Amino acid sequence: MPRRTSQVFESVYLMNTNQIFRESIRVILLHPTHFHSISIFLFSPLSISLFISHFLIYQFPQITSLTIDIADHLLGYPLPKTLSKTIFHLIICFPFSITFSLVGRAATIQAVSDNYNRINLDGKRLLMRSGMVWIKLLHTSFWEFLIVFGLFGVLIAGLATLPKILFAGGIYWRMFSFLVVVGFLGIAFCVAFAHIMVLGNLAKVLSVLECECYGLESLFKANNLMEGRRQTALVMALLGTTSLRLVECLFEYRMGNGISVWEGPVLVSMYSSLLVFETVMNVVFYHACKST
Repeated sequence: MPRRTSQVFESVYLMNTNQIFRESIRVILLHPTHFHSISIFLFSPLSISLFISHFLIYQFPQITSLTIDIADHLLGYPLPKTLSKTIFHLIICFPFSITFSLVGRAATIQAVSDNYNRINLDGKRLLMRSGMVWIKLLHTSFWEFLIVFGLFGVLIAGLATLPKILFAGGIYWRMFSFLVVVGFLGIAFCVAFAHIMVLGNLAKVLSVLECECYGLESLFKANNLMEGRRQTALVMALLGTTSLRLVECLFEYRMGNGISVWEGPVLVSMYSSLLVFETVMNVVFYHACKST
């Protein structure tokens, strides 16, 4: 097995983003039926819930207004419309993101690992093994969520207090001081959020493939594992996030111009397939890091 593993990992040694992208396509094309089944049965519920939340916001604009009013009452300043929409999407998608989505990620990670280890893929075995590691993924996702929640807490606390401090310091343009704080905190928040997202993606792979590594430990190990490869990981995360966002924008555009009945399932399939592809890229990236 060590000899076989070393031979397999030669193909992923010192990969850049472009090579990881091509390797991920190659892996998926080797077993298209399995990966397509994972996208349909395990990732589709998350995609459907996301598009339903977009539909609800489009049909009932007062949902966003209500979120903004609540934030204005609590903070003294209204949240940006985009942020209020994001919060609503998170609330709607949360139940599916910790159930079907995590099992789908586990199944995809197991499938790629089995491919590299020359193990024949079996759908029933994949599902059973994915269910067994689901609790580990949930534990890891909990810590990731806790850190992200802390980031949002820092952001909201900063938005609530720093403009008042600037006002007390002699800056009397209330909106100007608020925009300065949003710009300053926004940049720091985006950088921190991107790094946590990258760590979370790799930590989930570690939680599935390494027996005693999950939760906070997997996040620390992921941070050490991708040392020297952060740029590659950030570019991968940017490509994945941008692709998913483009599908969301396409859905919003078609919804505003009269979406056809057949377009909904197609967009759900596209979004689910991108989630599978993103997970495959993370597994390939993991093997590239391990082989260094």
